Formats: sequence, structure tokens, C-alpha cells
Amino acid sequence: MADPWAGPGDLVLRQDIQRLSDAGIIRSPVTTWPIPWATIAHDLSAFEPASVGSADVSQALHRVRGRLGSLRDVSGLQPNAGASVSSDPFWIRTFEDTPRDDSELEAGVSWMGDRFAVRIQGSYRHDADDGQDWRMDDSYASMIIGNHILSAGAVDRWWGPGWESSLILSSNARPVAGFTLERNVAEAFGTKWLSWIGPWNYSLHWGFLGDDRYRTDARLLAFRTAFKPLKDLEIGLSRSATWCGTGRPCDGEALWDIVRGKDNTGEGGVTRETDPSNQFAAIDGRWNSPIGTGPYALYTQWMANDEVNGLPSEWTATGGIEYWGDINTRWISGSYTMHFEGTSTIADFYEGEPNYDRTYNHNIYRTGYRYKDRAIGAAADGDSIIVSSGLTLVESDGKSWNALLRWSNINRKGDGEGQDLNHSISADELKVFDAHLTHKRSFTYEGLRLGNVALGVGAQHRENERTGRTDDDFTGFVQWTWDIQDH
Repeated sequence: MADPWAGPGDLVLRQDIQRLSDAGIIRSPVTTWPIPWATIAHDLSAFEPASVGSADVSQALHRVRGRLGSLRDVSGLQPNAGASVSSDPFWIRTFEDTPRDDSELEAGVSWMGDRFAVRIQGSYRHDADDGQDWRMDDSYASMIIGNHILSAGAVDRWWGPGWESSLILSSNARPVAGFTLERNVAEAFGTKWLSWIGPWNYSLHWGFLGDDRYRTDARLLAFRTAFKPLKDLEIGLSRSATWCGTGRPCDGEALWDIVRGKDNTGEGGVTRETDPSNQFAAIDGRWNSPIGTGPYALYTQWMANDEVNGLPSEWTATGGIEYWGDINTRWISGSYTMHFEGTSTIADFYEGEPNYDRTYNHNIYRTGYRYKDRAIGAAADGDSIIVSSGLTLVESDGKSWNALLRWSNINRKGDGEGQDLNHSISADELKVFDAHLTHKRSFTYEGLRLGNVALGVGAQHRENERTGRTDDDFTGFVQWTWDIQDH
């Protein structure tokens, strides 16, 4: 299938894919989004139906196979559309697809062939936060070459096992347009020397960050590989770099310095004039029931903001635990996933004297690791702490509920000056408590599919630690989508 991806944002699909992975049905890595549909289809085709376990696994298998069947039946041009209205966008964005602006309207068309796929997507945002009302986000052209996908376009990405945060690349900011090369089917190496790595994938992205930043025409270079050396253990390794741009080196030598990590002014002959980039490196993992039989999983992601003496330094981290199962009562039946997650984007947060104003900031690339006024990594931006608890419930008929409780300390020590002015949420330190509930369901009329509708409500309490001001806000949104990939 040339329409290559299951993109981030769909909590039902993520829960289903993760459930099938934990059951051993999907053997490929599943923490690098978007996930190629071909690797999901490959794993399901090798599965023996007689080994289906609990009811929640059976329901997940049925839903994922249903989506694959819909894609296989597609021929010719396929239209898609969407619209949303929100009273105040949920500004600490998670894996869930929620509106980025107050009102959005989009429409497009896609075409799939045996080897090629194209999606042309146009959208309008009224009074968009970044000033760009008309967009072509989610457009792409892709081609399968052997077991690889080469694509050009602007597609959302989420790298890592977190539900609320990805430190190195998330769908918080608008997708960065560029070129991507990635593996189509995640198979293991055939040689005995590397077969222990297990099924593996990779994604290499070369993006263009545009001209509305301090260093205009800068580039984003990002690479990730994920593999499963054990059936229940997935490991991911990622690197990213902001480089090139006005007044900065942008040649093959600079690129080679980025690859080998030679990018710190004052080290190895690197000067401020030749410093090639602002780099990050991350390692993450998810382990299903490392002790006992579960069902639970532990996950974590650690990101280095810099390096000292050739070793990563200034670490930030995300960690969490998942628990799942099925429920069957008089009022409701289906499957659920609960998670508890904590994130710190304060560099060296575990030290007695952490390094503030470092994460996602840079003294040469002064806009920092941000795109269109949002952090490319964790939505809370730098110098922040988030503790959250979430529950996703998928009913047997596909309707879903997602509840989230979250406490955040945003831009800790922020005083509205210097690097704090670059912070994408607040130049001042904030203490925030918020709660959100979303519900999503599909609609049909006499066999005609009318798309999905999502409703969201939430409340926030904010305290500004510098001014002492407190605010209470209620938020809400209505979102409608129609797409061939929708559940």
C-alpha cells in the first residue's frame, strides 16, 4: 500500500496497535509515528487467529483489520474534509489530535497506487496564532522504493513512548515540511551478527524551518531508529539538529561535523563562526511487564541538550507507567488504558543546581528548537515540569473517551526577560492545574459513513508566580473529520 502511514493523534488506533504489540501479534516497533501501514499488515498476515487472547485484544484486532480492509478497497481519488471550532485551544498539546487554533476548516483529495501516493490538503484557520491563515499541512507525495518510503510533504510526527510528551519530536508544532526516507516493513536482519536486534525501523527527515525566525531558512535534520531485541522490549534512538540558515555554515563539512557530534564552540577547534548546529540526542524505551505478568508497562525517554568531553549532558526526561484491561458492565463494555506520566524539560533537573534557559534554546539559533511559535519537542517547552494521569476508554462499538488530569510548572524561574521571552507558552513562571475530557464517535446514516465527531471540554487554573495573578478558564471544542483512514 502506497498510502503509507497511520499518523499520530488517533488515541483509539494507538491503543489498538499497542494492545496488539503487547499481545505479540504486532512484532514491529510502534513508538515511531507515523507507522507504515505495510508493517502492520505484514505482522497481521503472519498471525495465527487461534492464538487471540482476551476480549480487548480481539476487539483491537478487529478494528485494525477493518481499517486495513478499508484502505485495500480504495481506488481512484478520495476526498477528505474536516472542521473544528474551539473556545480556547488546549495549549499544552498531547499525542491526541486537538485543534491548534480557534476555528479550522480543511479539505483535500488523495490518490493511492501500487507504489505512489499523493495527498493535497488545504486548510484555513481564522486569525491563526502564527499569522498564517492558509496552509498546506498534511499534504505529501510518497513513493515506495524497495522496502523504503521516500516522501516530500508536511506530516505530523511523534517519536517516543510518551502519551503526553515527546522530548525530541512531537506533533505539538505544525508539521515541518521537507523530505523523509523511512523503512516500510520492520523486519529483522538476516545475518546472525545483527539478528539479535529484532525487527527495526528508521526515519530520516530533512525539513525546512522557513523565514519567520532569527536565522531565516534554517534546516531541521532528524533521525530515529527503533528496534525490539526482546518481544516485550522496544528501544528508540533519536538525534535532531537545527542547522544552516542565514549567516551559518551550510555545506558538506558542516553536515559531517553534525553527524560526528562536533558542534560545540570552543571544542576541537570549533569557533562561533563555524559552530554548525543546535543538536539533541535521545534514547527511549518501553518494557511490557518487566516483573510479573502484568498487564502493565514501564516507559521512559531521556534527551541530552549538549555534550561535554564527547559525552551527552544536560539531560531532560519523561517517564511513565501504563496499565490496561477490558471492562464489561451493565452500562459499558470495551477496553481501557491508564497511564501516569511525569516530564521535566529542565536541563540536569536531577542536580541540586539545574541549568535553566538551556533546553530548546541556543545562543546562535535564538528562535531555538521551535517552529511557528511552538516547541518542536515537548509542548510545555523548556524549564517545565508536568505530572499527568490519563485514561483512554474504547467501547466495543468504537466510541472512545479520554480523560486527563494534569499539574504543570511552566517555565520554572521564568521572569519575563532574556531567553524567557522565547518561551512558547509563557515568559513568566506559571503553576497550572487542568482537567480535560474528550469523546469521539463515528456517524453513519443508512450505511453511509458521515465521518467522526469529537467533543472536548476542559478547565484550567493558572497562577503567575511573578505577578501573583490567577486565572480560571473553561475550554471546549467540536471537531468533525471525514477521511478514508478514519475509524
